[in-house]
Amino acid sequence: MEKARVYAPIRRKGGIAWKELNVGINKVMQSFCGDPRHERLLNMGLVMLDDLKDVVNSDIYARDPHDLGRLLGVVDILTAAEMIIHSSLARKASSVYLHFNRLDYPEKDPAEWQKFVTIKQEDGNVKEGELPFGYWGDFRENYEKHRPK
Repeated sequence: MEKARVYAPIRRKGGIAWKELNVGINKVMQSFCGDPRHERLLNMGLVMLDDLKDVVNSDIYARDPHDLGRLLGVVDILTAAEMIIHSSLARKASSVYLHFNRLDYPEKDPAEWQKFVTIKQEDGNVKEGELPFGYWGDFRENYEKHRPK
């Protein structure tokens, strides 16, 4: 199935090339995930990225193997863009340190948001999580615990 998915664009005679898809992703990110951010804009960005994912499944094409390689790279950029928007939605605070400005959460660096935001895909859905700063513990202690003997 994966091989069929990867080679499908090279079998098509026309459609959207990698450059056009890349421009579309860039426009969505600039328009809906720029600075400052807001929940409504971020959600609209997710809708636009979903529309681009529909295009990826049906309308992208590559003229040759080189174009196919570039196209597959841009499809990965689409996934990364979606992750960025989900992460931006999960962080419900502005941060000076992260250069992250949310209009709907204007307070800068509140104490309860001194943590990492995590996301993962589980059963096709995005799950949000968090980890405290320094969750890895003491470096020397971990090194001694895990190094080969």
